[in-house]
Amino acid sequence: MKIIIILLFSLLTAISSFAQEITKPNFALATHPMIIEKMSVSDSSVNMTITLENKISNGSFCVNDVLFIQEIPDNKKAYVRKTAGIPVCPDMYKFKKPGEKLTFELEFFGFHDIPKYLNVIEDCNDNCFTIYGVIIDEQMNHDIDMGFGFYKSGNPELSVASFEKAVNEHPDYPFGYLYENIIDLYAELKNYEKATEWFLRLSDSDFADKNQLLEQIQKKDYFSRLTD
Repeated sequence: MKIIIILLFSLLTAISSFAQEITKPNFALATHPMIIEKMSVSDSSVNMTITLENKISNGSFCVNDVLFIQEIPDNKKAYVRKTAGIPVCPDMYKFKKPGEKLTFELEFFGFHDIPKYLNVIEDCNDNCFTIYGVIIDEQMNHDIDMGFGFYKSGNPELSVASFEKAVNEHPDYPFGYLYENIIDLYAELKNYEKATEWFLRLSDSDFADKNQLLEQIQKKDYFSRLTD
């Protein structure tokens, strides 16, 4: 009986410590020029490696000690518990030149259930950073990566199909940035009927980034073809 209990305890510990590893997860937008190099997500912690690129002369950066991730859509929060490679404000990292990159690590407490999406939010008063709509869902990340990969290899038809699959199979994702990619691709393919269809879907949505996306699309050369 004692052996069975020990084995059961070991099994439960292994399950609870299981971590999902993600390389360069996709996200909707960020307030600073950042990419997430990798993530490790479990029910006990969320770890991120982030690279920030400095764009200005005499740039500096730090992270506030009030920093959290926010689960989507329930808005549950998990606060940072460890940082590495980046000063905590008011200490500053001072960049030597524009184009210099800084890579740092953040470790947050975890959620009981691993979320599909989350936001990273620095809670401060000045020049705070936020990363919106980080995608943890493995299949959605795969479809988006395939979409970019097909486009780079010169296959816009397969690219738009991959982006459409990501959107249609994840209607709970609250950001619409993939719609812009789809509209751009259909315009490139001169399929303005489909581009208009997706533009209208975006216009009728309640995405958090809708207004920004519509403003960007309205500045594009093909926009007049969507309103014919």
